[in-house]
Amino acid sequence: MVMDRAKSLLLSESAFYAAAVSSVVDQEKHYSSSSSTDNRRAGFARRYSSFDLSTTTHNENVINVAKSFLSTSCPELLTILESHSDQKSAQDRLIKIGRNINATLRYSHEATERFESGEELIPGIWTADEAEEVGNEVDRKMKSDGSLQLLVQECTNLAKMLTSSDGTMKCPTVRYGRTEIQMPLVSLGCMRFQQTWNRGGKPVKSADQIEKECQENLVNILKHSLHCGVNHIETAQGYGCSELQIGMALKQLFDEGVCKREDLIIQTKGGISSSTKKSDYKSSILQQIERLGVGYLDLFSVHGLNTEDHYNWLFDHGEEKGNLIDALKELRAEGKIRHIGFSTHAPAHIIKKAIESDVFDYLNLHYHFMGSYTASGDGTDAQLEGNTENIRLAKKHDMGIFIISPYDKGGRLYAPSNLAREIMLPDLEPMEYGSLWLWDKGAHTIVCGAARPSDLDQPVLAAIRSSTDKAKEDLAVVSRRIKEREEQILGKDWAESWHVGLPNYSQSEQRGFQIGNIVWLYNTILMYGMLDFAKDRYGTLTGNAKRWDSNKTWKENVFANPGFNWMPGCAYDEAYDYASELKDVPEQNLPRVLEAMDFVHKWCAAKESASNDEKKEGDEAVTIPLEYQTAYDMRPWTAFPER
Repeated sequence: MVMDRAKSLLLSESAFYAAAVSSVVDQEKHYSSSSSTDNRRAGFARRYSSFDLSTTTHNENVINVAKSFLSTSCPELLTILESHSDQKSAQDRLIKIGRNINATLRYSHEATERFESGEELIPGIWTADEAEEVGNEVDRKMKSDGSLQLLVQECTNLAKMLTSSDGTMKCPTVRYGRTEIQMPLVSLGCMRFQQTWNRGGKPVKSADQIEKECQENLVNILKHSLHCGVNHIETAQGYGCSELQIGMALKQLFDEGVCKREDLIIQTKGGISSSTKKSDYKSSILQQIERLGVGYLDLFSVHGLNTEDHYNWLFDHGEEKGNLIDALKELRAEGKIRHIGFSTHAPAHIIKKAIESDVFDYLNLHYHFMGSYTASGDGTDAQLEGNTENIRLAKKHDMGIFIISPYDKGGRLYAPSNLAREIMLPDLEPMEYGSLWLWDKGAHTIVCGAARPSDLDQPVLAAIRSSTDKAKEDLAVVSRRIKEREEQILGKDWAESWHVGLPNYSQSEQRGFQIGNIVWLYNTILMYGMLDFAKDRYGTLTGNAKRWDSNKTWKENVFANPGFNWMPGCAYDEAYDYASELKDVPEQNLPRVLEAMDFVHKWCAAKESASNDEKKEGDEAVTIPLEYQTAYDMRPWTAFPER
């Protein structure tokens, strides 16, 4: 009874929830009064405000929801955005705020409606304790209000960051291993803002081919990045015209006095192949430096040290071609490169070998709270799955640790599932949890591949907050919640041993199966509802499987497809006998391993319909659970190289 009275009191004070509902209702009234018959069709207004996740439509309506909400909940940010010099970015921020509001209200409405109708929850999604609260109206409104309060706090901090000039709202820095560089906790990744990947059509090779809109967006990203204290700029030769455009932008910033060369940490990367000669590699890197117009590189990475062959080309390439690592050492001696590192999508044992060479000062790798992406399922120690051991080993060698793609390959956290949000809120949004988890585990910097200035906001705000007692408390609370859920949803024994004996492609000599990765995707879907993320990864496995030629050797197949060693492995084959592939799997795990592979294949290889809440399996439409559906998408518009 006391608890009921407390809940009633809290509910009556759910000011942010009330403001959000009011904002949406006002916009629905405006939208439903439109002269368009299509827009007035039954239920569409509510579905637009709470369900529309498109990255291109109804942005005006979502902006109005955000403005209405901010007018009462955070008017200082609204004032700043309305007068901001970059109105495109201001609108992007309003879209993101509006989509966050809509996602919170949408899930609250649907979960409550499901609960009140008596509809049974799908088994395996919720623990018993979670199921008691997920649809209860009072609990839902309290949680929604807490989630919206978190949004308001973010908006308040964003207002401070956008207007700060005293350095108090800048990204903190940390010693970057033995490089001794003071590295910001967030790095600016440069593979999402260039005009093109140069992988088809007419390549962009000169300044006169660059579109004005694209270059202005790129310059604005750099200016916002520097304003936020993010001075580490990380690109690659393989990122299309990224180096060309960055070089143009940096010249402009230098000329305008925005920054000096010595204010920046410039990193680029260059790939290698079996035909690369030491002299050619050296010349290519010098051309990269010239394109960037920076005189020298603070950091240079071997791009894609992904296989045993890549390692050998560096250290044992023969007298005729020369060891490619020597080209980097010579450039370092000449002052053109200050620190040498590598970037990798390799199996865990290849990464370990590169670390133990003790040649590299830092590394770029995948490591995230829900797995290590392509290395998930790997591990040279039964207790250490994925890149966990490599993180520890890199620390031992005092290397700088740079985390690749924490918001995309780390679970598409910019477009999380309803389940992922429900697990982490009202304490943290998934993007912030993923960031705090990495810094807590020893990552020095995590990259944000910004397609627009506003993409840096949430990562930088998380970095600024990361050292506070409240952030540490929130991280501990959510991590404890995830651990408890893991033991109940997956089971303690399975959670600790699922990867033991599983091969990924480097151990699957006949067909290159990525079994460890597939089983990891099963865990990821059950734990976090990350179905869209799993479909993305499994899609690459399906494509690789279609191209696998049984008449070729394992090595011929791996290198016949240029993308294979970046996104390695083949998908599950329902007709294949896996007895030899699974010979090292503990007997008690074997039935569930087979179940997991079948589960992932059925959910992730099925033909998709256009709907967010349906998938096609043959001719039958299968409803995707609400918890597996995307909550929101923080990409207001399609990035330039993806157009």
